[in-house]
Amino acid sequence: MPELEQAEKVMFDHPDSALHLLESMEIPSSQTDKENHALWSLLVTQAQYKQALKIPSDSLVRIAYDYYKPTNNARRKAMSALYMGDINYELRNIEEALQYYLEGKTEVEKTDDYKTGYLVMISLCKLYLYRDLADYALEACRKAYDYAVKDSNKRYQLASLKFLARCYCISDSLSKAIDTYHKCSELTLELGLENYYYDIQSEIALVYKNKGDIEKSLEIIKSFPIKYQPALLTGKNYYLLGQQDSAYIFLNKALNTYNIYTKASAYEYLYKLGDTPKYRKYLKTYCDSLLFYNDSIIAIDKGKEIIAYKEKYDHQKLITEQQRLKLEKADAQRMMFIITICLIMIIAVVAYLYQKRLVRKETTIRKQSEQLQDYMLQLHEYETQLMQNNRYMEELKEQLSGQEMNSEELHEYREQIDSLQVENSRLSEKINSLQHHINDYSSKLDKARREADKFRNLSEENLYLKQRERVLTDYVVDNDRLVKELREKCRVLETGEWETLEQMCESTYSNFVSRLQGVCPTLTKQELHLCMLIKLRFNNAQMSEIFGVNTTSVSQKKFRLKKHLSDTLQDGLPDEMTLDRWVAEF
Repeated sequence: MPELEQAEKVMFDHPDSALHLLESMEIPSSQTDKENHALWSLLVTQAQYKQALKIPSDSLVRIAYDYYKPTNNARRKAMSALYMGDINYELRNIEEALQYYLEGKTEVEKTDDYKTGYLVMISLCKLYLYRDLADYALEACRKAYDYAVKDSNKRYQLASLKFLARCYCISDSLSKAIDTYHKCSELTLELGLENYYYDIQSEIALVYKNKGDIEKSLEIIKSFPIKYQPALLTGKNYYLLGQQDSAYIFLNKALNTYNIYTKASAYEYLYKLGDTPKYRKYLKTYCDSLLFYNDSIIAIDKGKEIIAYKEKYDHQKLITEQQRLKLEKADAQRMMFIITICLIMIIAVVAYLYQKRLVRKETTIRKQSEQLQDYMLQLHEYETQLMQNNRYMEELKEQLSGQEMNSEELHEYREQIDSLQVENSRLSEKINSLQHHINDYSSKLDKARREADKFRNLSEENLYLKQRERVLTDYVVDNDRLVKELREKCRVLETGEWETLEQMCESTYSNFVSRLQGVCPTLTKQELHLCMLIKLRFNNAQMSEIFGVNTTSVSQKKFRLKKHLSDTLQDGLPDEMTLDRWVAEF
């Protein structure tokens, strides 16, 4: 249709005119003229996106996407995939956006449409770059720059060079980043973009600052006309050079903005400046302002998040009833989670109030109740210990039956199981004795018996919650990507992967590594790694593959670690306590 042809001709230079033309024409029928209807849907979406208009859903461009997908029209397929990706990216459907961009990349390589090729690759670059996937972003950005060069579009070249420099910054290739920024600056001068030139120069100055060359960074900024000098970066540079008065002037100048992120950063350095005697009188003011703007930033971020979720909910509700039901199910699950947390808190409060009430009882009843309470606490502790021993013994038996071991390891595992069985027998005797004492006290005092029943119920609930916590913890650990990968096939870990395991142990097992270092500060990094693997329930054979040694070396490492702990800990390790068990219970 001539209207569609004219709209596409003016699209890149005048998208507003293209949209006006498309909206004023008669819309092609979706039944009798599917091809023109699909093209109209694609061009309307393209015009709206180029003008940064809010697009609530991908329903319109999906018409074009579904129509062109089975065809051999690679250019239209690439364009529809591009805008499907752009809209889903705006709607925070990141995984879907990535799939559409990758489809567009595949299709556009079959064409000589360099503009669409650039747009697809720069979109991929931004998606990777803002998620710190530097290697993928670098590859996409280089491809985008190639398309921009082939299209002879210097503005596209300028944008792709800027993102390429940022990719180098994330990859810590700061020298390459500076070279790329200089190429970008040359293009801004060629295009006569004065404001953009000084923006690029400011980023170069920031790179030098991050590189540690503060004087070079300041030299670059001082070469700007005064109106283009970034006050915040200048103030930071003066502060780092120890020129406090100049830093004070420029940091205060940086406060003349409506950007609360800039103000928060300026107040952070002014607060640091307040440590010096000359500016200490302003310290409280800077501290209050810094807290205020940090709170504002947190509130804004939360507000954006809430708005994004609400818009997504409304959008999904309008599409289909099925998606509405999914959201209701998600809300119900969230409510159940909140209710569960509330119930746990109520149980804790009730237990606290009950203990407080026991303290206020009459003297005679109080003494007997306190004695009964002590027995119940001991009973709960013994039952918990017995449960942990049984669980640990089952794990040892599974490991014993699930792999071949040498005699030394076999003896070690059997020795641990025998030790646990002996302790279980001793705990059972103590539990029976405590039950006998509890029954005696309960028969003597009816009120104490009622209190004991309540406390027993609380103990059972606490025991149930502890079991539930263990199950959830095991579930979280077993479903971790890295742990699951290691359970399937062990290999030697890299430094970053050890850090990932350490962070997981910290968050899942209540600051496990920090607590371990607290009780034994002299532990080496390798000893900490051994404790982490024991805590994550890896056996000796798996540990040997992770450390890249034989199983005998793992046993020797455990023996030396146990001796180290026994010598360092205040009470030492009991002879009957194995290292695996001590770490599992820590």
